[in-house]
Amino acid sequence: VNRREKPRHLLGIADEPSILGAVKNGIDTMDSCYPTRLSRHGTLLSREGKVHIKSGKYSRQFGVPIDSECGCSTCRNYDRAYLWHLFKAKEPLFMQLATIHNIHYMNDFMKQQRQLILDGKI
Repeated sequence: VNRREKPRHLLGIADEPSILGAVKNGIDTMDSCYPTRLSRHGTLLSREGKVHIKSGKYSRQFGVPIDSECGCSTCRNYDRAYLWHLFKAKEPLFMQLATIHNIHYMNDFMKQQRQLILDGKI
């Protein structure tokens, strides 16, 4: 059996820079608790950088989604001010909404990587 013909899987890969390095080095699949762990601790992923929702600066960001380019149900239906409130009130709903968003964000990120591979750019 030729190992080069088998998919290569990497466990525990986390942030976007690590994923970029893994993809460039031929990793085919990976899994991680990164997006859900961040959610539990109040960090939301965004194309503009991480949103640390525990910061009071988000308490008045009414009508502002986590990521304006994101199409997840959290970004379509809830703003940063409400998510800040849920986090501060220790509402379990926050972790659900944050996890939905972070996983959607990572799926979008990986979709972009797949397209770059198909386009021959990686």
